[in-house]
Amino acid sequence: MNSQTIQEIEQQRKTRPLRVLHVLDHSWPVHSGYSFRSLHLIAAQQHMGLQPLVLTGPLQAIDDPKPADVVLDGVAYNRTPFSGLLSKWAITRRRPILREMMVVRLLRQRILKLIEQHPVDIIHAHSPVLCGLAALQAARLTRTAFVYELRAFWEDAGDPRKAKSLRYRLSRKMEDYVVHRANAVVGIAQAILKDLEARKADPKKLFHVPNGVDVRKFSPAARDSALAAELGVGKVPVLGFIGSFYHWEGAAWLVRAIAELRRRGAACELLLIGDGEEMSAVRAAVHEEKAQDFVHVIGKVPHEQVERYYSVIDVLVYPRHRSRLTEMVTPLKPLEAMALGKAVLGSDVGGIRELIEMEQTGLLFRADDVDDFCRQAGRLLDNPALREELGGRARELVIREKDWAILAERYFNVYDAALQDVR
Repeated sequence: MNSQTIQEIEQQRKTRPLRVLHVLDHSWPVHSGYSFRSLHLIAAQQHMGLQPLVLTGPLQAIDDPKPADVVLDGVAYNRTPFSGLLSKWAITRRRPILREMMVVRLLRQRILKLIEQHPVDIIHAHSPVLCGLAALQAARLTRTAFVYELRAFWEDAGDPRKAKSLRYRLSRKMEDYVVHRANAVVGIAQAILKDLEARKADPKKLFHVPNGVDVRKFSPAARDSALAAELGVGKVPVLGFIGSFYHWEGAAWLVRAIAELRRRGAACELLLIGDGEEMSAVRAAVHEEKAQDFVHVIGKVPHEQVERYYSVIDVLVYPRHRSRLTEMVTPLKPLEAMALGKAVLGSDVGGIRELIEMEQTGLLFRADDVDDFCRQAGRLLDNPALREELGGRARELVIREKDWAILAERYFNVYDAALQDVR
């Protein structure tokens, strides 16, 4: 970057806010780690003096049947409506290839129309790659700086047994195509950036903006005794899982592991909060292990109530199975628990290891190893002082390094690099 370019960028900041269009697959009011990361980072950018604008793709309508334009924290969230019966049929009926083509076409058209009305300096697309493709095409047509942010690789979202399939290989090529043509690329995990370097991405264009948490919203609180009484928990230590029941999260495995932990003499209960594709497997595991007396499957709770449930849990457990996806992607939920000063226990997959330092901010067990799980869980159950010590250090780390307001500052370097590259 030459000095003149730096001066131009700094002068632009002084004369008017940097205008950024965020292109998302989905957003609030859909509840997911993806939407929460977007919500907090974009709000933080607004508070820092940037001028963000948001556009979600047509897939918002899958989980939000009547998506409406909204304003959140002073930021306008725009939607991409279906255009014609063919696009609605292809997308809602999940017709392969045609569905993806329609998503990219509709989103590209909507981006072009939106930035014609509201000119921007940066188009910042967040994975999956369909958002990236549409945004890249629009950026090329308008000669706008383009940033691509990878939350996960699209090819890893499907069945890992199909890693050699044509769909997998095409998905990977599409991802590479967007990454290599972006002016700057953000990865939420170091493992993603390392993988991109192995795929010949320019290291000078790669930036790390990890997951974070709102440390003001998630701060230590006393146990909600009314909720504990309502749930019938608290006479023995409570382990808990709060999150989506995707198959890779290991919720059903955790039920069986807790049953084994109890058979070995540990006094404990398990609270499972969330919903998803593995719910039937979770309920089956509870039935087969005859665990109804010590495993409480709560299901989904209102977002504004989640901190009450955190308060009655002594140890938060994240038992992710080992896979390429879990090695690459860092979850949000452990950071919420850490911000609350809770003891955390996670499997040693890469995405968890990037968040938790063994013996310092939590404990790790070998993924899918029931014996090691019982060993590490037993340490936390038997030692309240250890739980408090680990939780205290975890909160200190989160306050120092993982608050959204701190992490959002990193985008200044990302956007400077993108603007310099496009000139």
